[in-house]
Amino acid sequence: MSGVVTVSGGIGSIAADFEQLAAFASALDGAADSIAGMLGMLARRLADPALIGAAVLDPAGAAEILALAGVTTAGAAATLAGCQSLSAGLRLAAGSYRAVDGLDRRMAPVLGAGYRLPLALVPFAGSAAPSGVGVQAGLSADPALVGVAVQLLTFAGSGGLPLPGSTARLAGLLATPFPDGAAEVSVRPAAPTGDAGGPPRGAADLMRALALRGSHNDGGGSIDVRTLDGAGGRRVIVDITGTTMWNFDPGRRTPEVSDVGTNLRALANRSSVFERGVIQALRLAGVSPGEPIMLVGHSQGGMIAARLAGELQAAGYTVTHLVTAGSPIGLAAVPASVSVLSLQNQGDVVPELDGADNPQRANWITVRTDHGDSTVPGRHSVRSYLAGALDIDACAHPALAHWRSGAAGFLDADRVSTQVFQIRRAG
Repeated sequence: MSGVVTVSGGIGSIAADFEQLAAFASALDGAADSIAGMLGMLARRLADPALIGAAVLDPAGAAEILALAGVTTAGAAATLAGCQSLSAGLRLAAGSYRAVDGLDRRMAPVLGAGYRLPLALVPFAGSAAPSGVGVQAGLSADPALVGVAVQLLTFAGSGGLPLPGSTARLAGLLATPFPDGAAEVSVRPAAPTGDAGGPPRGAADLMRALALRGSHNDGGGSIDVRTLDGAGGRRVIVDITGTTMWNFDPGRRTPEVSDVGTNLRALANRSSVFERGVIQALRLAGVSPGEPIMLVGHSQGGMIAARLAGELQAAGYTVTHLVTAGSPIGLAAVPASVSVLSLQNQGDVVPELDGADNPQRANWITVRTDHGDSTVPGRHSVRSYLAGALDIDACAHPALAHWRSGAAGFLDADRVSTQVFQIRRAG
């Protein structure tokens, strides 16, 4: 089905209202500070020895000044108390709403499992061994069941506490046996790029670049560092591809960084050789700390990009935008200063693997589209996300219009130049 776009989060989200409440409370705090400062200044003036001396010469005038000062002080004090009380009330309301919203997001999958899991078994009724095709079709029809399963697993493993953090702890435990290692970064000057097609103009062009790199990703771990030049100044887009090595045996050490171990580390919010390699590649590419960076990733690449949004800022770089496709990043600690566009395709189970919904924030937009066949790979493919990105570019939703406006410097450049790097596990 094409053209179906569902948008959540962004400027119209409940979280945006929370932030407006908090901003209004901060404004009231500022007003209260100003009033307190003026009251202090007035008290110092009234205690000025020169003013006291003048009062002896003009007692009537001094009495009028004191009366006026008394009325002013009483009014200002009442206003100060009102500002402080209203500010405290707004902060309490915003915090309460956030807590209820967070509890609802965390508990809903667990509470829904009671009726959703039995319904999911209906297509398999009467089959001694359901076929792989049937299982895939069932999961594609309701991919959130994967999230439910993850929630139930961590629910049981955390003493009955359905906290998303339990998913991270479980992933960290599973990641421990997998070797990580040091990053070895090399330049691939002969790798094809999309520079001939010009700079990106929308979400679809961002997905096209990922698809191109993914189709020429021999050995995995290939990334693009694209430098954009235009009226808005120099900017950088980093394209990070997905998993290429499904090494479920921890004892089998592989040079590929885009493997199962990296997936588990990303879910556990741990550093990995892949993301350290991306940081090295940025240095080799000559990216300066002040240049705005957009991170773009599919699947595992989106998980790495979400982790890097914070890691790069800590390293002195300027990450302003994050775009992910088919990535479980609901638990990622993405800084509030980063604008997030998260694409999820209907029927794609991969974004559900962390067992957590994406946050509802003013800086975070989650867009769901509907493309691809009924298989899990078909729903998760970059091709399906490219088709969905075309729908997104044609969508006039206010949150998407706001995102496009904020990302304008990346989408209206005059020139683009791409360097391709490959990241491997050394040794």
